[in-house]
Amino acid sequence: MTDLDNIRDNLDYVSSAVRSGPSRGGIPALYFLWGLLIFIGFTLADFAPQLTGFYFLIVGPAGGLFSWWLGAHTGRREGVNDAALGQRYGLHWLVSGTAFLLAFISLISAREAAGPELFLLVAGLSYSLAGVHLERPLLYSGLLMLACYGGMVLISPPYAWTLTGLVVGISLLWAGFAQRAEHHRERPQ
Repeated sequence: MTDLDNIRDNLDYVSSAVRSGPSRGGIPALYFLWGLLIFIGFTLADFAPQLTGFYFLIVGPAGGLFSWWLGAHTGRREGVNDAALGQRYGLHWLVSGTAFLLAFISLISAREAAGPELFLLVAGLSYSLAGVHLERPLLYSGLLMLACYGGMVLISPPYAWTLTGLVVGISLLWAGFAQRAEHHRERPQ
């Protein structure tokens, strides 16, 4: 490693430490995007269940790629170059995406033992763990998903998917607005 590379790595480290901290919690636009996408997909489960799996099969990876691009773009714009954090995000959502794909495979197979609730369980775990390890606001959305999963399994309310999508969508909107307010407080005027 040359001296210039070493200096660049040190400056990236300092820049990341200064610009990110315990209050940093993600890109508000992504909270809004995923709140909308989840609400639409969960509503499909009640009103057009035959389309739900295919919706998430297309929207999940496309939204994931857009999220990756926007995260990288935002990091460059803000001068943050934290490759280790980027790798943690990538690995987390790659594992989550694989779990969703496996849930989809079990759903379309002849065995269908777990049912569509399995998607909500996977989502709740994915978002909760992202909240623990990556962005704190995702923890609360994930815990809501897990609570809704429990409600769906135990009491099976009518339009459970639509209600769950609404709860999760609102929680992600709330988290997005909270993050946007936090970003505005962090930036000097």
